[in-house]
Order: sequence, then structure tokens, then C-alpha cells
Amino acid sequence: MDLNALAQKVAQAQPFTRHLGAELLEARPGEVAFALEVRPEFYQHLGMVHGGVIAALLDNALTFAGGTVLGAEVLTVEFKVNFLRPAQGSRLRAVGRVVHAGKRLAVVQGEVFSEEEGGSRLVALGQGTISKA
Repeated sequence: MDLNALAQKVAQAQPFTRHLGAELLEARPGEVAFALEVRPEFYQHLGMVHGGVIAALLDNALTFAGGTVLGAEVLTVEFKVNFLRPAQGSRLRAVGRVVHAGKRLAVVQGEVFSEEEGGSRLVALGQGTISKA
């Protein structure tokens, strides 16, 4: 089974990922991209996408990127997110990239973009440590 097909299978096996509607766009060794259509229930009281939604999408991108080099059975050990600006677009896209990988751990960085007609804006940065389960 190729890497992209395996990553799709893992994504579909996760009830929370399916509940969010997150879609795996691409999986390559060391890099993964996810997207998410923004739904009305994802907004907080000021009309911006809730940080928890952004963090969940980023966590998927980081963990799946780590999994492309460590294997499918991985867990997030820790991650940090910096929110740079409010997300108000109709779609979010997160990209995770492995910075360093050993036998059991990978350090991964990611970006989240808010996409609208006419372009995309960087809304969050993150870094995490991914471990074999």
C-alpha cells in the first residue's frame, strides 16, 4: 500500500477527524497536508474560527507528518501553537513537515492557512514531538 493510501486509511479510521470533516490532501515522506471546510459551529463569539479547531487540524498535520517517517502507529507527545491572526476564511489548510526524525521520535513543524477567494493567509504556526506508540 502506498503512503498516501495508508494515510487516508488512518485518517478515515479516526472518528474525531471525520467529525471535524478534515480531509487529507497529500502525504509524502516527511510532509502532510490537511484541509477543513469551515462550518458555522466552528466560530467563536467574535466571528473567528475557534482556536481549538485550528489546533486540532494542526495536530493532525503534525502527527501524520511524523507518521510518514516513523510508521502509522504514532502519538503526539506535545505540541505548541502560535496564533498569528484570526482565521475567517471558508477553508483551513494545514501543512506539517518533519524537521528531524530518530528511531522513536520526530520533531515536526506546521503552518495553518485560512483560505478565501483571492488567496490564503498564514494564521498559525506550530511545532510538536511525535512518538511511536
